Amino acid sequence: MSETPREIELKFAVPAARVAEVALAIPELAGAAPKRQVSVYYDTAKGALRRAGFALRVREQGGAFVQTIKDAGDGVMSRGEWETSLGGAKPNLARAKATPAGRVLSKAGPLAPQFTVEVLRRKADVIEGDSRIELALDEGVAQASGQEAPFAELEMELKAGPAWGLFALARRLLASGDLTLSFTSKAARGSALARPPRSFARKFKAPRLAADEATGAAFQAAAKACLIQIVSNAERLRHRPSAEVIHQARVGIRRLRSLITTFKDVVGDARLPAIKAELKWLAGELDAARNLDVLLHGDFRVALGQREVAEGLKGLSARLRAARRLAYARAATAVESERFRRLLLDLLIWIEAGPWTSAPGLAKARERRIARFAEDALGKRRRKIVRRGRRLAKLDAGERHKLRIDAKKLRYASDVFEGLFGRPKRAKLFIEALKEVQDVLGQLNDIVVGERIAHDSAVGAGLSEADTAFVAGRIAGVQKARVAPLMERAETALAAFEDARPFWK
Repeated sequence: MSETPREIELKFAVPAARVAEVALAIPELAGAAPKRQVSVYYDTAKGALRRAGFALRVREQGGAFVQTIKDAGDGVMSRGEWETSLGGAKPNLARAKATPAGRVLSKAGPLAPQFTVEVLRRKADVIEGDSRIELALDEGVAQASGQEAPFAELEMELKAGPAWGLFALARRLLASGDLTLSFTSKAARGSALARPPRSFARKFKAPRLAADEATGAAFQAAAKACLIQIVSNAERLRHRPSAEVIHQARVGIRRLRSLITTFKDVVGDARLPAIKAELKWLAGELDAARNLDVLLHGDFRVALGQREVAEGLKGLSARLRAARRLAYARAATAVESERFRRLLLDLLIWIEAGPWTSAPGLAKARERRIARFAEDALGKRRRKIVRRGRRLAKLDAGERHKLRIDAKKLRYASDVFEGLFGRPKRAKLFIEALKEVQDVLGQLNDIVVGERIAHDSAVGAGLSEADTAFVAGRIAGVQKARVAPLMERAETALAAFEDARPFWK
């Protein structure tokens, strides 16, 4: 079987207002004349290609037509690509069926245009070390269903030589403008217009791992899935902020930090401390927004529903909402910063080619079968939760928080590893039991955090000392009334979790 033709590229979002400035800042592009390209994307009425992870387009430039089929690849920088020249604007199904997408097309209905992407492209070849790279600066618009979505992006496609040249070029050009690593394809932009998603927040999608896969390669696949979640939600946070987008961005960061801890004996190199420190910084920039969302949509709303205290809470309500607006602005500022842009590129380079990937001392750990690694990691985390959970009644708030973190780490590891063992029903029951533990311990922690936020906001709300004590006390009362029932629920959840059969045995 012939090797799948691969497209290897890095993509960076560019602010539309800075396209000309970026072009001038990159010597190779400074004299490139923009050329018009129009791409029409095809699919079946039910989106069979999209659901299977393929995109089919016919692109016209200067009267020449090229049909291209791409698969989802790793979602980051590598994907399958099949191109063929056409004599006209209509797709050639016979040639499409000769690609992996042919299996989908043979069972699906007829193809029809779904959306169009039109760009002005500046293009140039760059030599970076031993690599030849095609630079393409696109200023374009996706069009579907009478709607438009403008965008601008810089693509760096490896044409020959080692992939390291891409990273070196990306680092060199990062200072040319506000270049932010992006994994949003043109097909995804058009698809979002043609079939708007229910939620613009991006959830984690676990990679498919094989039981005999090397542990190092498995870490790379899982880490890139976390990076996709972070990058995608950061992009939405800049343009369409919401409580769910903030939440999923934080979840992506926490997943990656947890994954690094799980694989610490595999990826522990000299770069890791700096990577962990920057991820901690990023999480901290989003924490206030998420905590205020939880408080305002939870116990504070319950307190407002009590008629006898609602009047006294009005001043605090305004202050909490003002604080949330500032917290959202802080989160947006973080993901628009140069520090964040550098972090994303550093993360990707570290995941793909960091010192850990070639360190002789880590070779044995890197090459270990992932199924054996997962068995040990999952078993160790489960035993720790069971041991602490049996002492729940004796744990203080800080110790309960640590137990919650342990449950969260096991949940994230289970999401990544569940497909390795061929026991989907058992995995589902185990993860459901674990989710209940995580949820109830999370609510107990939200009470502790919310009580502190409410008190601090009340103190600074301009209220009298008596009113401050009153409103903060009322919210605390609502929260504390929930502690005893939640503790009972937590004990029940932990007992059920202990009884749940591990899916890796």
